[in-house]
Amino acid sequence: MTAQLDGARRDRQRGFALLVLLGIIGVGSLAVVMAVEAFLPHLRDREAVAADNLETAARAARAAYRATGAFPADLDGVAVAGGAEVEGAWRRDPFGAGEELDYGLVGSDARLRSRGGDGRLGGVDDTTIAVVGETQLRVRQRLRLRMLRAVLLRSQFRWDSAMTPGDVARMRAAMRDLAVAKRQWLGADAATRADLTTRMNAATTTIEGLVSAYGLPPIPSSLTGAGGLMSQLSMPDARAVDGAGAALLRDAVLGFVAAGADRNGGTDDDM
Repeated sequence: MTAQLDGARRDRQRGFALLVLLGIIGVGSLAVVMAVEAFLPHLRDREAVAADNLETAARAARAAYRATGAFPADLDGVAVAGGAEVEGAWRRDPFGAGEELDYGLVGSDARLRSRGGDGRLGGVDDTTIAVVGETQLRVRQRLRLRMLRAVLLRSQFRWDSAMTPGDVARMRAAMRDLAVAKRQWLGADAATRADLTTRMNAATTTIEGLVSAYGLPPIPSSLTGAGGLMSQLSMPDARAVDGAGAALLRDAVLGFVAAGADRNGGTDDDM
């Protein structure tokens, strides 16, 4: 009888010890879960800050390019040319322990990076934004070309007092369609390029037909210099440059063409 009581007592003690052990494990697990939950929001907060800062820096880099025709060499230049606060919090990398976002030039593009959770550049957890120079150049090109072609459309080369309002509208629409199709050529697939070719041919036929019908003079053989298109439009030769400061090219129909980032006329990125 005594042996049975001792055995029962030992069973109860072992059961109690097991409950205590399970309780300790449960409390420990809860602490781990709470620690993870406390860490993850902090990590997510830093990721959100990094994303916001990178996008702010990218916007400033785009604005700087459009204002100056080139990406600045460092974040100070980005801030000044891009209209951002020079000492602003947008420069901070929340993963960099006091470091700034990494900014540099890669070919014709600008690159911005945040270090990610490991705090080091070059890791798999880096967040990177590339600000593509070709894209920014084309925006800048477009603004300049639109201004120059607007002047051309009001000149003797594309307008005559005898033109009917309908023909004036047709000339403007054809010039616009031709310019848009040429701009869209870059990056277009084969099927789209076939359609763009049809559009460009139709616009060119319309323009040349109106030029012939109203006896308009041809575009001068040069853009600059005596008798060049710029002087004929009463504009200084210095305006005949593209968004990056390179000389524009003459086009017999559109008047002006920008050679694009490769600086070679007659290639896919012409505008």
